[in-house]
Amino acid sequence: MAIFHLSVKTVSRSTGRSAVAAAAYRTGDTLTNERDGRHHDYTRRSGVDGSFIMAPTGCDWALDRSRLWNTAEQTEKRSNSVTAREYVLALPVELDATERSDLARAFAGALVERYGVAADVALHAPSREGDERNHHAHILTTTREVEPDGLGKKTRILDAAKTGGPEIESLRELWAMQCNEALERHDKPARVDHRSYERQGVEKMPTLHLGPTSVTIERKHQAEAERKGEDYQPRTFKAQENRRRRGLNERVRELAQELAGVIQKVRAAKKAAASSLVRAFGRSRRAEQETEARYAEMLRQREAEQRRQAEEQQERAAEVRRKVLKRQEEQKRRIESRLAQLIREAPEKRADLFARFYPTDPLARAVDAKLHRMGLEDLEAEEKAVRTGLERYEAQERQRRSEGPGMRMRGRGRGRGGPSRSRGRDTDPDPSGGGSSFEPF
Repeated sequence: MAIFHLSVKTVSRSTGRSAVAAAAYRTGDTLTNERDGRHHDYTRRSGVDGSFIMAPTGCDWALDRSRLWNTAEQTEKRSNSVTAREYVLALPVELDATERSDLARAFAGALVERYGVAADVALHAPSREGDERNHHAHILTTTREVEPDGLGKKTRILDAAKTGGPEIESLRELWAMQCNEALERHDKPARVDHRSYERQGVEKMPTLHLGPTSVTIERKHQAEAERKGEDYQPRTFKAQENRRRRGLNERVRELAQELAGVIQKVRAAKKAAASSLVRAFGRSRRAEQETEARYAEMLRQREAEQRRQAEEQQERAAEVRRKVLKRQEEQKRRIESRLAQLIREAPEKRADLFARFYPTDPLARAVDAKLHRMGLEDLEAEEKAVRTGLERYEAQERQRRSEGPGMRMRGRGRGRGGPSRSRGRDTDPDPSGGGSSFEPF
């Protein structure tokens, strides 16, 4: 379908540009800037379908591209002067090359007549890697009126804040009208509109202009995806946003079609109601029942989805609890194992073994924590628990030693009831295991 586009830009010295270079590049020509002596050769550039210059009557000197733009550069004296103005137009793909050229010529002629300037037109074809519909034209105009003996006064209407916006809006309207007239004249059904979707009353989101940088990135990414046989996914934010907006627009279009179908059905129902009010009421009631049924089904589906999500959350919570309990159990076994090793070790060697278990060097501690899949806080908590258990054991051990070796538990003697029940039972526990009454926790 035909696409409307018209943008107005300036060629300014403040940005390091010149009208001579701009004209040479857009037309694929060779021009020398007499002001700074720079030579601009773009004769090898591809994609230029044609170019021509239009000027007011009696100003044939302006048809010489080199003379025209060198005069424009030499006339302006300020370092930040605007030496040319550029109009970029999207040409309808529905027209052939001759028809597109005639359309661009008509708009350029309108600019010449309206502002008294000269217009240098370059027709561009779509790039090999770009959108094949992207036929467009660059129209470079002088910023001063063209007179038989040179350039005259500045055209300020497009530069002033109060008049620039309305004037550009008028040009956009003119271009839309010329495009539609050309399409109609050549029996093409497509039409364009210069107004925004909002002003047209169209429920559609406009897409973003990608610009040369984003277009280059997307083309490279798309070519790479095609080479790998993968689905192309937009890479830049603008391209991703455009895909999202196109999807929304497609959905809105589908909804609009559905709504149109509903409207048609309602109109048909109204016509039928004129002949049979009872049947119309029945149809209306059935429609209400269908809506209620759909709504009830939506509620059931939503409740089922909520239940499913709740069950998944409970399952995830239970899994987390299982992992926490498993981790706690592993850590408890690890604490008991290390405490047992320390208890079995000779008292004078326990400090060295404890230092090997829990080194003070930060790097060694970090490695130990990583090996046992725990954080430094868990390692410190383990160290504290082992230390506490060891201190408790050593305290019990000291208490047993202070009571003296070979002490017997008191019991009834032989005089009353026979031999003592405590015979052979030593109360001093074995530190290595069997028979020890030590409880670390």
